[in-house]
Amino acid sequence: MGRIRFGQETWLRHILVAWLLALALTGQAGAGEKLEPLRDPKARPEVGALAPDFVLPNLDGQQVRLSDFRGRKAVLLMFWASWCPSCREEAPTNRRAYAPYRDRGLEFLAVSIDQGSGAEEAVRTFVAEFNLPYRPLLDPRTEVFNLYQGRFIPTMFLIDREGRIRHKGVGYRDWTSEDSRKLVEQVLR
Repeated sequence: MGRIRFGQETWLRHILVAWLLALALTGQAGAGEKLEPLRDPKARPEVGALAPDFVLPNLDGQQVRLSDFRGRKAVLLMFWASWCPSCREEAPTNRRAYAPYRDRGLEFLAVSIDQGSGAEEAVRTFVAEFNLPYRPLLDPRTEVFNLYQGRFIPTMFLIDREGRIRHKGVGYRDWTSEDSRKLVEQVLR
């Protein structure tokens, strides 16, 4: 079997370009910025581990810190973007699930990874379009998304009242479904 030469294999070139683009979008390629102020070296974004702490602004400019909910509320941490088709499909189920879960001690932290000069306006438009009752957090440099080792959106983490990750999911999820209710019940105990 002969060696594959880069110039002869178009599909290999496409895979390499896609991989480099994914690295650039998630901040992994050439990232010289440090996340020390956000990172607890003991925290890992794994089920059973303490959720890594972070601080992000919401649409009102208020700083929201994940660890402020520890001991008080469970958290549904969602990473999304206004341009993501699955995120748009999931938004109505998030809206319907919010009130009953909020009243039982579940905080929704929806972290937008929208980027660019119109990112904040895109998030505001998305919130208005879907009549979302919670205020999304803004992560335009994807620092927190990278901290949570995000690769795809939507990605979500269910975090219990002690700050431990109890479930991680990637892709669309109907938060009003029976399976979702069971997951939420487990973190609200």
